[in-house]
Amino acid sequence: MSRVTIADVAAAAGVSKTAVSFAFNNPERLAQATLDRVLGVANDLGYTPHPAARALSTRRSGTIGILIPQRLSTVFANPFVAELIQGLGELCEEHDLALLLVPPLDGSLETAIRHAPVDGFISLGLTSDDGALAVIESLGIPTVLVDSEESGRHPVVNVDDRSGAEAAAEHLLGLGHRRLAVLALPPARAQLDLTPTAARRLAGYRAAIDAAGAPEPFAATAGISVAAGMRAFESLPDGDERPTGVLAMSDMAAIGVLNAARAAGVRVPVDLSVVGFDDIPLSAWTNPPLTTVRQPIVEKGRLAARMLIERMHGAAVDSPKPLATSLVVRSSTAQAQAVELPNGRR
Repeated sequence: MSRVTIADVAAAAGVSKTAVSFAFNNPERLAQATLDRVLGVANDLGYTPHPAARALSTRRSGTIGILIPQRLSTVFANPFVAELIQGLGELCEEHDLALLLVPPLDGSLETAIRHAPVDGFISLGLTSDDGALAVIESLGIPTVLVDSEESGRHPVVNVDDRSGAEAAAEHLLGLGHRRLAVLALPPARAQLDLTPTAARRLAGYRAAIDAAGAPEPFAATAGISVAAGMRAFESLPDGDERPTGVLAMSDMAAIGVLNAARAAGVRVPVDLSVVGFDDIPLSAWTNPPLTTVRQPIVEKGRLAARMLIERMHGAAVDSPKPLATSLVVRSSTAQAQAVELPNGRR
């Protein structure tokens, strides 16, 4: 059986196709009697507007795009994204909006943006000067940045990464750890520089380390997966140079360190203390439970979605104050064993 078309409804109701379109997209432009007749005929015939055609007519898709610079396989390996989408989804449900993940298309985020049928974008982890955002601006699509840096063109939702990282480092330093390792987040795209989030967290770690007069930490880059954290553990110096404390910028990397340490016979927290960042639900159930920095991931998603919806309705939106973070101490950290450092330092 063929699909009922707008022409079928128009003929049966004795009106033009334009009138049928108005009935579904701009009902205020029809007299009430005409509107009732068209909608009644459409219901009797089983007609519903085709989503793509309706989007062309209204110039709205009813969809928010989540602009993701990484491959989907990488994104889905990180529970952080699921929590963020939960917050976004709650607001989208309230406003009858759909969510669309927009990863690079043929390796190009710019191409993906041009092909995405969305009314607005939530952008994750891009720098404010990223070429992808320039494409968004040229298309005039409302956008809210998440985990980015302040931009005069787009409002941004961040957490207080620096204070959270500083608290994490102070925790290890307060336990007597001086040989530390920092596992940084990888660049969001092909850039060589740190992401804005990683730069803020690194600044927090360094502030605490410098204030304590501790040695320069060992630095490595770890992706947002357990496997990446395990590889990062294997890159740590051996013997007397092995760090006694690890500061990971993601819980998934920290969990990878826990797994690799256990496989290598390194006891956590007796031989090695580990601190993550995010406080994803899994962190409370690792062996041992992970000390980490809690950020309000779901609330961050809700706030970003609320701001974008306001922008889509033409409202001016300012960037809010960064959301607060807090240190959650569990069993993956403990007092450092007494170890002599060069120049008699401990």
